[in-house]
Amino acid sequence: MSDDAWVSAQHLFNQWPELKPDVLAKGVLRRLADALAGIDNGSTGWLDIVSLTRQLLLHHQALSRTGRLSVPLREGLPTVDQWRAGGCDVVVDGSRALVRGQEWAPVEGDGPAQVAGLAQVREAVLGKDSSLTRVLEATSADPFWTDVLGYEHYFSKGQRQAARSAALMPPGETLLVCLPTGHGKTPVALAGAMLAHPSSGVSVMIVPTVVLAIDMERRVRALLSRRDPGALHKRYTYYGELGEVDKEQMRSDISAGRQALVIASPEAVVAGLSKALHDAARNGHLNYVILDEAHLVEQWGNEFRSGFQSLAAPHRAWREVAPQGRAPRTVAMSATLTAQQVTTLLGLFGSGEGTNVVWSSELRSEPAYFLEAFDSVEARSQAVLRAVARLPKPMVLYATQKKHATEWAQALRAAGMERVAVVHGDIKDAGRRRALEGWSGRTTHGAVATEYDVVVGTSAFGLGVDLDDVRSIVHACVPETVDRYYQEVGRGGRDGSPSLAYLASAPGDQATAQSLNEQKILMADTAWGRWRAMFTKGHHLHAKRYSLDLTVRPPRMPVGYATHKDWNVRLLNMMDRIGLVRVFPPTPPMREPGEDAPAWQARLTTFYETARDRIEIELVEGQTNNPEHFRVAYERIRSSVKDAQRNSLRAMLTVLRHERCIADTLTEYYSITGSNGGRHYTMAACRGCPACRRQGLPRGGAASHYRRPLSPDPAAVEWPPRDSPLAHLHPQTSHLSIYWHDPAERKENLLPVLVKLARSGVCHFAGPGLDTELARQIQEQAPGHPVLVDHDSSVVGSGTRATVVWVADEATSLLPEELRYRLEDGDPLYLLLPWQAQDPTRPGVVFVTTHPSLNIQHARSEFR
Repeated sequence: MSDDAWVSAQHLFNQWPELKPDVLAKGVLRRLADALAGIDNGSTGWLDIVSLTRQLLLHHQALSRTGRLSVPLREGLPTVDQWRAGGCDVVVDGSRALVRGQEWAPVEGDGPAQVAGLAQVREAVLGKDSSLTRVLEATSADPFWTDVLGYEHYFSKGQRQAARSAALMPPGETLLVCLPTGHGKTPVALAGAMLAHPSSGVSVMIVPTVVLAIDMERRVRALLSRRDPGALHKRYTYYGELGEVDKEQMRSDISAGRQALVIASPEAVVAGLSKALHDAARNGHLNYVILDEAHLVEQWGNEFRSGFQSLAAPHRAWREVAPQGRAPRTVAMSATLTAQQVTTLLGLFGSGEGTNVVWSSELRSEPAYFLEAFDSVEARSQAVLRAVARLPKPMVLYATQKKHATEWAQALRAAGMERVAVVHGDIKDAGRRRALEGWSGRTTHGAVATEYDVVVGTSAFGLGVDLDDVRSIVHACVPETVDRYYQEVGRGGRDGSPSLAYLASAPGDQATAQSLNEQKILMADTAWGRWRAMFTKGHHLHAKRYSLDLTVRPPRMPVGYATHKDWNVRLLNMMDRIGLVRVFPPTPPMREPGEDAPAWQARLTTFYETARDRIEIELVEGQTNNPEHFRVAYERIRSSVKDAQRNSLRAMLTVLRHERCIADTLTEYYSITGSNGGRHYTMAACRGCPACRRQGLPRGGAASHYRRPLSPDPAAVEWPPRDSPLAHLHPQTSHLSIYWHDPAERKENLLPVLVKLARSGVCHFAGPGLDTELARQIQEQAPGHPVLVDHDSSVVGSGTRATVVWVADEATSLLPEELRYRLEDGDPLYLLLPWQAQDPTRPGVVFVTTHPSLNIQHARSEFR
């Protein structure tokens, strides 16, 4: 905390209760001001004030600054005993208390482990002032990246390769992107989707929750406002509580390809947006389908959110009805992916046998892990209450069950903390949005006063929400999978600053985790009965295509309509994953010749009223209705899902035992085998965990990492190359030189030729003659075509099959050695160079005299 912040905090206490909080203030100072303002109306408790003030004090002390904060002892403010109970050292000075913060960490005993634990908490309190704040290895931006988003750099090489791969995707392909939190997955998704003109198509981003959709809309508006000032006022999110007029306008714009981007949940995509997106795909307007938090297709889709896997049906239909060469591109993104999750994504959304992946996975370096086991629920409760009061804010407290979340919120309020919100499955969207806005202090319309410092939630809370300064994650439970645990820990430290992850377990927690880990998946015999009931009552359409009623109830199963439909959907999702069937949404009817408008409209209305209870399937093989074959295939996928779930619980229990560094368990869990048999590794990182602290201090001292991750440097996806636009001029070679005689000829013709190359589908540009301004002009004059600049020669030397344009400057007399290998390997290459430039393999010989060449003026007229 700066001296100004210290003065501001002193001013807040001196002026209380006559103070006006400043929504433009930042961090914990802003929260303290909002908390003080809420004392009179009962929205703030004494422990809220003590906890936030102590955090300010510890921040000040961590910067080696001395002095005590002088706070009045007045009715409404904490008493001396309350300051001390909250972890402060107090000296009474008449009517005032002189307060200092006492350091605390959830590590028992003395010695190096305690020293390290205190230091790790101290760094989290420092936040952005910590020397351990993440610094990414930024790399120069490509022109399309700057043009669309305004960024002059990529956050990391991984982001660059992901963005290039997404922007260069051919229609109909699928790309999996594994990119760490903080490396900018959202811009990667937007770069390709928003590259084209806003009126030339629509992209759909599918996110898991409405709250996240609304938060994503805010982020999208901010990202795109530079390129399109109107973006700040545009509607990008489609959700249930949206007004009917706005919904109808969005559906109309989507159908016509005028809605550049729509953000929605899986359920909205398969229901309210179904017709609009189908129309857009049929008309060739659907550009990108983006699955955000894609790991949830497997993690949630097997059981309570089958809509995630049901997306495969409309997705497959979009590709089927799209005009030739206009099928949507699919990008599935996550910060972590397991082997089972990748298998599921490729099975449901893949584009053939190839696995197109940009794998840039590393563990989070921000959290320090603290895990304690207690002999009783009462002891655990006291430990969690102490941790919530003393660890830095903002914070999430996770529970496994909804009733426990409510009980924890009640316990915190009873302890003196009122700035607490609860989010679980029974909280409606409006309540979730209110909690998020009160916790973050911002809405889609701007900053507002904070109302909550702690959110008590179950597993869905905070998923992907971009509140970057969350400092602490507390678990009062044992998650049923290590994947859930790590995803929840990842809500902290998104700004790259140190965070804390504290888990307190009690007897019975592991049994609860075991119970929740056992996903409810139909037994093979039951699945066969459901399948036969649907199939025998279905209608044959044509070839191997059938229409099924999702509400069909198998004999002797008198359960409600909704339950049967959900089980049937889950079953068909599983059958789709193992290749027994391919699932499609119902095919919309076609207007009959001579059918009058009222009759057609009535038939269309009837179709859409019943469509959500119907599905179309295509039999993939002749053995689908063979009971033995069905049972063997089904049991294989059922066992695979169950085994993956159990392995994840075993990994969670390994974490609890402190037997080895938590990074070893996590990197093992999040590393997978690639399609070519090689491994996609996740890089290890650990700022502190029980196993490491037990070994003593880090080599760099208490305030350092035990393990720092190596920065991943993945390869971009090598998509099938396009034909070289001037191939008719050099049919016998892979390269062509385009030369100029003098600077005037170069100045007049270089940009037009480069623009024509870009418009013809050439994307990779390199060479000393391509400065930033020239690259920007190429992109500006070739809108919709991604222009990439090879700043570090990684593309020229990569052996890519894509055509590379290499531009010399006026000083070039001898072509560089890096071009020699590309020429020798026969990789596509256009050389734009002065006439006198020499051949790198034959010094003294002018290159254009021994290789296919064309004068630059003539080249301008040769594009087809």
